[in-house]
Amino acid sequence: MLIRIMRHGDAPFIDGQRQLSDTGIAEVRFMAQYLSSQQPFQAMLVSPLLRAQQTANEVEDVIKSEHIRLDESLLKPESDPRLATSYFEALEYSSILLVSHMPLVVNLLEAWLPGQGRYFPTAAVAELELSDQGVKLLSFTSPEGIESSL
Repeated sequence: MLIRIMRHGDAPFIDGQRQLSDTGIAEVRFMAQYLSSQQPFQAMLVSPLLRAQQTANEVEDVIKSEHIRLDESLLKPESDPRLATSYFEALEYSSILLVSHMPLVVNLLEAWLPGQGRYFPTAAVAELELSDQGVKLLSFTSPEGIESSL
C-alpha cells in the first residue's frame, strides 16, 4: 500500500477561523502539480476541518484523477496516531492520500517509522510504502524542497 501524508497549506486566522491564505493556496497547488506526476491515489481521506477541506479542494482542482474522497475524523490534529494508522492500514485501497494537520502528520510518520518523525512544512507530503516487509519512507517533499531542486 502506498500512503501519502499531506499537511494542509498555510492557514492563518481569517474572519475568525483558520483557512488557506493566498500563500497556502499557491503551496498546495504547487504540490498538487508534483503529485500529478506520481502514481495516482485511489482515495483521499481528509480531516473535516476547513483548512484541510480547502487543501483537498485545491488538490482536486489540479489533479483531475478519479478517486474516492472521504471526510475522516481520525485526521483531526488531536487524533490518536496508533488508532489512525491501524484504521488506514485496514483500508482496501492500494494508494491513499491523507490530508491532515500538525501535530498529527508528524505523529503518523513517527507511528509508522519510529525515530523518523520530522517537522512538516505547510503542504509537505511524505510518501510511505507499507508491505509485508515493513514500512519504507519513499520520499519527503515540500514546496521549498522542490523549488530548491529546480
